Amino acid sequence: MNKISKTLIFIFALVYGQQVLAAACSAEPITGTTDCWGIPDTYTIKLYEMGVCNDISDQSSTVPDIASSCQTAYLNTSGSTVNVENNVTGELSGGTTTRPDDNTYAYGFIKVDAKVIMKHQATFAEAITGSGDPTSTGTTCWTNGSQSPGGETTDCGTAEEADPQDMNVYISGLGCSGGEQGMFYCRYENDPEGLDNTYAWLVDANGNPSTNTYGAFGTGRYSETAGDVKYLIGIAKFNEPKTVNDASTGMQSQYRVSRGLNVDFTVIGGVQEVNFNLQEFKVITTITTD
Repeated sequence: MNKISKTLIFIFALVYGQQVLAAACSAEPITGTTDCWGIPDTYTIKLYEMGVCNDISDQSSTVPDIASSCQTAYLNTSGSTVNVENNVTGELSGGTTTRPDDNTYAYGFIKVDAKVIMKHQATFAEAITGSGDPTSTGTTCWTNGSQSPGGETTDCGTAEEADPQDMNVYISGLGCSGGEQGMFYCRYENDPEGLDNTYAWLVDANGNPSTNTYGAFGTGRYSETAGDVKYLIGIAKFNEPKTVNDASTGMQSQYRVSRGLNVDFTVIGGVQEVNFNLQEFKVITTITTD
C-alpha cells in the first residue's frame, strides 16, 4: 500500500439511547408530532484512534484489548476534530497514519470522545413550543446551546429570531438491555440499511471500563474521573472482510449522519414540546486500489 489517506477506516452505525429508530421527519416544514429523525446542520466528533482488527469477542461486555487484537492506522493522542456538514467530511487533521500489515481483517475499530457537538435549525408547519427554559413558541426551532441529556435543548420563534448554538451531547449510556448488555456495552445488529454489525463500549480516561453509575437507569457521567465515561470504542464486524495487500493504495472514510438528529415530541403540562437530541452517526469506509 503506497499511501494512506488521513480519512480512514470502516462502516458502522451507533445509536445512542434507543434501539428502535424513529421514522424520517417529513420535508420542511415538518408536519406531525411523532418522534422522527433528520440530518443535523452541523455535527462534530473528536477522533483519537482508528484501525482494523481480528480476534474480537464482540458478544462480550469485556472491553477488547485493542493493543493485542488490532492494527492502528490513525492515531492522534490529542484528538482530531471531525466536522460533518451536509453529510460531507474533510480529511483528518494532525496525528499519524500507519500502514496495517498485509492481512485480511474481520473488524474495524474507532475510539472517539464521548462528547458530540451538534447544531441545528428546522421549520415546522404549525407553531410549536421549544423545550428551552424559559419555553418559547414559533414555527422555527433551533438548538439553544443547552447540553443533552437535559431536555431543554430547543428554542422556537420566528425565522428572524433564530440563533442556533452548538449543543454538547454527553454520551453517558448506550441504552441497551438484555443479557450482558447494559449502559456501558451495546450490540447494534441487523442494521436496517444493511451496514455492519457494530459493538460499543464506554471507557474512562485511562481506557478502563466505565463502571460508575449515577442515574436511575444505571447511566454514567462524562468526566475524567476513573470509572466515569470519557471515550467510546466502537468495533464493526465487516459484512465482507477487508484485505490489505500490495494492491491497496489507500483507506478512505466518510462520516455520515443521515439519522443523526432525533426530533423528540413530548407533551409536558398539556403543552406539546419539541426537543432536539442525538440519535446516531455512521462511518463508511473503503480500501482503495489502483
